[in-house]
Amino acid sequence: MPSPSASALLLQLLLLFSPSTAQPGFISLDCGGDDDYTDDIGIQWTSDANFVSDGQKAKLLLQNQLLQQQYTTVRSFPPDNKPYCYTLNVTIMRRYLVRATFLYGNFDDSNFYPKFDLFLGPTLWTTVIIDDATTPVVQEAIILATAPTLSVCLSDESIGQRFISTLELRQFSDSMYYNTDEKHFFLRLSARINFGAESNASVRYPDDPFDRIWESDVVRRTNYLVDVAPGTERI
Repeated sequence: MPSPSASALLLQLLLLFSPSTAQPGFISLDCGGDDDYTDDIGIQWTSDANFVSDGQKAKLLLQNQLLQQQYTTVRSFPPDNKPYCYTLNVTIMRRYLVRATFLYGNFDDSNFYPKFDLFLGPTLWTTVIIDDATTPVVQEAIILATAPTLSVCLSDESIGQRFISTLELRQFSDSMYYNTDEKHFFLRLSARINFGAESNASVRYPDDPFDRIWESDVVRRTNYLVDVAPGTERI
């Protein structure tokens, strides 16, 4: 039987590595999912049921065995003029990465690709355009929280039925991504590339503790000779 001091140490270790503290500042919502679970890279996923009050859950009709669990379901919203919003708790004056993913998978059995607007609070974030049933559309932004909650809203659709597969929030350290206009604007991702990658695999958590996704540059390389100025090397 362990001594009182050993039991106290074991309790401290359990608290230190418990799921509630393993990923501080992370929110990972499986939209349309029923269960909470941890995926194969250690991300803890939560059903979105407590973060949105409307919408219908649906399973993808087009999927394969390699599809990760969080992409096998969606939450869709009715065709009306009402915006439907997820409300996430944040810490004021901290920066966050917000990532929303949309994998159509013919969930509505219509083969009709949707197009709709996505908002961060009252500000237009982007227009989501689906043109492939089996390729996810990923949108990312970095935003400074100026209120205790952050809303991500799907507006009334212009084409098809609006939906969402996953919604993720990642908190950054204070020194990252500072810019002088961050109280008035947010940063929208253009590209994040892992130059020098040895494979086509992307890099993310836990190799990146903030779970930024770095795409490989391998597919961008060329085996052709490149003309350069005299006296320099050819690659």
